[in-house]
Amino acid sequence: MSAFDLISDTHIDIWITPDSDAKSHQKKIDKFIDHLIPDEPSEVLVIAGDLGHYNKQNALMLKSLKRVYSHILFVFGNHDLYLVSGKVREKYANNSMNRRTEMKSLAEEIEGVFCLDGTSITIDGVTFGGTGMWYDFSYGLRELHMQMDHLRRIWKGKMNDSRLIHTLPSFEEEVAKLESIFGASDVIVTHVGPDWSRVAGGCRYDPVTSFYYFDGSDLLSRANGKTWCFGHTHDHYSYVKNGCYLVNNALGYPIDNPRMRIQTIQC
Repeated sequence: MSAFDLISDTHIDIWITPDSDAKSHQKKIDKFIDHLIPDEPSEVLVIAGDLGHYNKQNALMLKSLKRVYSHILFVFGNHDLYLVSGKVREKYANNSMNRRTEMKSLAEEIEGVFCLDGTSITIDGVTFGGTGMWYDFSYGLRELHMQMDHLRRIWKGKMNDSRLIHTLPSFEEEVAKLESIFGASDVIVTHVGPDWSRVAGGCRYDPVTSFYYFDGSDLLSRANGKTWCFGHTHDHYSYVKNGCYLVNNALGYPIDNPRMRIQTIQC
């Protein structure tokens, strides 16, 4: 049996304010990371999306984590596409895909860091594959029986994605990326979760839930024996469905999980 460590939704700039003093900034990030590390860390860390809003700060976080981990694998989350100010929009020519490309390049400069973007990597006999994925509004359409036009109006009114992501990911392209690595992967990593069956409480009737999952039922029907890591919802839970072990270990914002740590997963 192998093990790896998991976290998602680190949102590093929410916890550590970006600082022009590089040395001071790195110390603050290192101190923050030290509180997240488990007592006996694995060799591999998986980050299931939403590193933070600023690529250079994200890279500093990855370098800090490399003090502990030999391999770090991550996918992009929705917040990794945010262009949060006019200055940032200008930098990336008002195109979130340019920010994604830059982040991938920065990550590749750090030895042992690998972006899963319709790609896979095998480490000690375990194949990790993934992509960020995107939501498909299917919860609102199928569970709440709402019309797409109505859901899109809610999305524009409620979701920062509609304002801060400039050039949205293609759901169809993300599915194609996921399909390309799915069969050969032992561990699947996405940011958006594939199964809404554990949605509870008031969220069951909230159309905003439509923007936190996609319908992965076909993939899950073929996922026996796999582990599927995801985030996006700032939750902490795990369960087995169709023989697939699904796990969410999101850090989120200070109000969400202030004592959350990186979790070790057996696979």
